[in-house]
This record gives sequence, C-alpha cells and structure tokens, in this order.
Amino acid sequence: MREKAQLNLDAIQLLKVIERENRRATEQEKHVLARYTGWGAMPAAFDYYTGRADEWNDVRDTLKNLLTSKEHSAASASVSNAHYTSPLVINAVWSALERLGIGAGARILEPSIGVGNFFGLMPESFRPRALRAGIELDSITARIAKALYEDAAIFEIGFEEAPFPDNFFDVAIGNVPFGNYGVHDPDYKPYQTASIHDYFFVKSLDKLREGGVLAFITSRYTMDKKDDIIRKHLASKADLLGAIRLPNT
Repeated sequence: MREKAQLNLDAIQLLKVIERENRRATEQEKHVLARYTGWGAMPAAFDYYTGRADEWNDVRDTLKNLLTSKEHSAASASVSNAHYTSPLVINAVWSALERLGIGAGARILEPSIGVGNFFGLMPESFRPRALRAGIELDSITARIAKALYEDAAIFEIGFEEAPFPDNFFDVAIGNVPFGNYGVHDPDYKPYQTASIHDYFFVKSLDKLREGGVLAFITSRYTMDKKDDIIRKHLASKADLLGAIRLPNT
C-alpha cells in the first residue's frame, strides 16, 4: 500500500508541475501519471487518528501540502469507491465487446473513468473515428485523465450532472462506484438512485442508443439483493447478454 501511495504522490506532483507550466504531458510523463490508482482502501493516507504506526505520517503530510483543501476533501471522500481495475479484466471486457460487433467509430461513455485505464487499454481496432467521453468526480483524478487522453471529452463532475443526451452512445463501459448509498438526481425515481451502482446502470442505459452495449464491473448485489425492482427495470430496458462472477481476489 505504501508503494501505491508513493506512486500516487509522484503522479500528483507531476500533474501540478504540468498545470503550472500550462503544457501537455510528454509520453514519458504519461507513464508516471498512469500509475496513479487513487486512494481506494487507503484511509490511513488521510486519517491522523487511526492509531496506526507513524509510517503514514509522511504520506499524510505530503498530501496536505500538495492538495488544496477542496482537492484533499475530494480525495479523502474517494477511499470507499476508487476501485483499481486490473488490465486482465479490462482486456477481457474489450474482447467481449469486439465479439459483440463493436468496433471503429463507436461512441464510448465511461461514466466513472478514474484515470482512464479502460481508455488506455482500448484495442487499436476501436480507435479510428472513436468518440470517447468520461466523467470523474474527483478533481485530481479527472485532471490526470485529461492529461493522459487529450482526444477524449472528460468532465470533472458527478454523473448526475452529466450533459449527455439520451440514446446517443454505442457503449457504456467501466468499473462503476458501488455501495449502499445514494445519489441525488431529480430526473430519476428514488428507488433508481438509492444505491449508487444501481443509479449508474439505470442512467447509463438511458444514454445508450438502441442496440448499444453496457459492460460494467459492479457489486455482486446488483444480481444478489433480494429486492428485484432494479433488475426488473433493467430487464424492461435491455437484454442481458452475459455476466461473469469475478473471484474475490
């Protein structure tokens, strides 16, 4: 965890330099930025009162000095849902989309983009004429994604503020935030916004054109929870093409 934290700090420091110099990242710098994985499962990087050993104090102090108070608050709030997705899984998702007939010229939405690993591992066959849009709530993460993928439209907002029209995208892809907490979006019914992962499914489906494909990594509770109201809603809007249970590792 400490090694991941240091890679995060290196990426933030570099981002600040690039922004201060008002320039694009070099290819070599992009390798440093791409190592940023967020602060998921690292609450010790923000909490001075955990009672843990002082080995995290230097990380906490560096973060305090690097980030504005707003950036620090946003990063701290992300510890419960900043999920790192392995390249093995990402490549499998793209492979499945290829087999389903998605290819060049697709309009692709990633509603919780992180630093853009799905975009980074997108196969060459998808790249010609691709239109890519991403959304990321955390400011630092969104700005790193912008530096990495200059050809994509990346918005530093919550999904509930997304300006996209319905029936527009060919693909919605990604590792969505999941947890037993809701989102405020008056355009949707309370049962559709009560759990954040349910909300991402419901709204993303609305953004897809007829024949579009949604490919998400989600909490097991999407399929396992006793209340089937969300599953019934999804079934009324789309066909289930397939699902894979990932091991807990």
